[in-house]
Amino acid sequence: MSTCSFSSAPVGLATPIPPPLPRPRYPARFTSALPADELSSLGQKDGPDAVPVPDSVLSSPRMVRNAVYSFVNPQDQSKNAFLLSWNEDLAKEIGVDHSKLNRSQWTKEEYENVVKVLTGGGRKLAKAAQEDAADQGPRLAQPWAHCYGGHQFGYYAGQLGDGRAISLYETVNPETGESWELQLKGAGKTPYSRFADGYAVLRSSIREYLCAEAVAALGVASSRSLAILSTETMVVREEGGEPGSIVCRVAPSWIRFGSFEIFFYRKDRINLRRLAEYVCSDVFNLPKDSPEEMAKFAERLKAMDLDTSANKDVSSPAATAATAATAATEGAAEGATVADAQHHRPLYRNRFARMFEQVARRTALMVSGWQAIGFCHGVMNTDNMLGLTIDYGPYAFLDKYDPTWICNHSDSEGRYAFQQQPGICLWNLGRLALTLENLIGAQERVDDLDWMREQESDPEKEKHLKDAASDIVIEVLNTSFRNVFLKDYRERMNAKMGLGGPEDVQDGDLTKIVVPALAWMDDYEVDFHEFFRALADYKVQRAESAEQNGGQVKAMVQRLLSPVIWQARGEVAVKESMDWLGAYHSRVAQSESLKHDRERRARMNAINPAFVLRNWVAQRVIERVTESVMKTREGTKDEDPDKDLLDKVLWMCQHPFGEVDDLSKSEPEPEVGDDGMEACEVKRNDAGLEAYGEFVGPVPEWGQGIQCSCSS
Repeated sequence: MSTCSFSSAPVGLATPIPPPLPRPRYPARFTSALPADELSSLGQKDGPDAVPVPDSVLSSPRMVRNAVYSFVNPQDQSKNAFLLSWNEDLAKEIGVDHSKLNRSQWTKEEYENVVKVLTGGGRKLAKAAQEDAADQGPRLAQPWAHCYGGHQFGYYAGQLGDGRAISLYETVNPETGESWELQLKGAGKTPYSRFADGYAVLRSSIREYLCAEAVAALGVASSRSLAILSTETMVVREEGGEPGSIVCRVAPSWIRFGSFEIFFYRKDRINLRRLAEYVCSDVFNLPKDSPEEMAKFAERLKAMDLDTSANKDVSSPAATAATAATAATEGAAEGATVADAQHHRPLYRNRFARMFEQVARRTALMVSGWQAIGFCHGVMNTDNMLGLTIDYGPYAFLDKYDPTWICNHSDSEGRYAFQQQPGICLWNLGRLALTLENLIGAQERVDDLDWMREQESDPEKEKHLKDAASDIVIEVLNTSFRNVFLKDYRERMNAKMGLGGPEDVQDGDLTKIVVPALAWMDDYEVDFHEFFRALADYKVQRAESAEQNGGQVKAMVQRLLSPVIWQARGEVAVKESMDWLGAYHSRVAQSESLKHDRERRARMNAINPAFVLRNWVAQRVIERVTESVMKTREGTKDEDPDKDLLDKVLWMCQHPFGEVDDLSKSEPEPEVGDDGMEACEVKRNDAGLEAYGEFVGPVPEWGQGIQCSCSS
């Protein structure tokens, strides 16, 4: 029978982590608590029993069993590597010394050390492995790659795992106590690389580096990007040879739904439970089961049980998830319905049910955020347990609003289309629930291990566990996913449309204003992001109703429609805009807190981005940065205007809203033409957006509808 190790990694796997990088937690909490791949643990034995394992063997592709991860070294790509961009804001969050946040503050040696460590050359830094003056132990890391399974396009794909990502170490911010796991993407082969090389191309690295920060800045939970580096490695992909790169990405935890799935499909109940216990205690910090905790949990579910009956028949991204939740057991126990739960006795929610509730709630908040910011992920195969947006591949922000938009060129069936995302998240939660059903269904007896073994060894008794779990899962998905999604989506969309905060939400806002506005945008191919900036410029105080505000309405519609559509259908578009704009005008005008145009405009422009990392923007940045990298590698002496382009665009991603209106200054009277149309509203208002340069404005014709593939 295979054995697993829970102790420190082999000495040969220790990587020194010198300043200015944040101090590692040694050994890592994750690797100390959970079982490692047996092969990668052989070198941990002491004395004559020690078995040194070459890196080539550690990283050899293989099926890994009875383990949550494998110890593995990043491949050394430090020769002639250099830093392309460093995220100062995130460096502060994860605990980098305040005097070393900006790389201009680093010494030459510190710069070289950072580059070495983040490109796999850290083991050369023997000096940094010694204990520091503060006597806080050695600055050592034990790199590892996560083992997990997962579904791809609806089918279980078996073992997947981190095929080109290696977790370098964990760190804890000493000021906040927050824990972070630093991961190198593109660091070389791991046991999970299968037939791939483990490298990342500069193109895909730039896309991930920028988008993680863009999504986070827009208020949606995401992994983060600390640094991106250029390596000398030439990586062969479909398009031919491309420059190599490594992204240092960061998250509190990289544990996925698939981390549970691999044990479930292998019928490894012991390690599945070990992992579940770890996530309960160390990831979510859930207290042990007790009657008091159960009472608190029941109250929380009751508080989230909102009345969403008004939205039952709405055809919208929000309603997609709302109605899909009534069939939640598609992803839990097969064939059950919500009604089946009504005749059961009161259900005891143990810590595993509470963990699932946390995951469902966080996933709902994540995907409601995606729908509100117009983000299409592209490959929703194995979600993060903390509800973080991860794995930025063939993603796209919407250009024209199209709920059926498919951003992934490889997704021929449209499984991950924009409007499908809430339903796919629900389906994925069902896959996770399937792995946890025995633990959830055992309820208050989950810690009676003899009883658990008896139930699981008898198919009839195990069915009772699954039935009980089904009822709990249905209720959790209705409260912690369905209702949380709807509530958050309504609040986000209300804020985007200038209808106030959570306390201002009214029953008809979604059905009478938001959904009709989205339908109008779809009919007339309106740019999703520009719509909200234009609506912010709409003046409610100029007239008592939208019908009496004809010149301004016409100006706004002309601004939003393409010249071709305006010429062909402009008159009808203006008329049909009244379906939602009339209700919007009335709703805003009747509210004392909303009707003041300048304040409403300032609020809307503070949450609706002027700069969006659209695919055409990412493509332009990729082309220019790639050219800059090639010049650097060729030793070209010409001045390089794009040397700091990534830093500049990173700043745009982190500050996407433009300058905030100064409400203390008086607003000039607008110029009004003979037709009653205000000149300043016919065209985009780009005041205060100069910092974004060429990356704001109408989408160029060549950049419309760009799709990427899974290799992006």
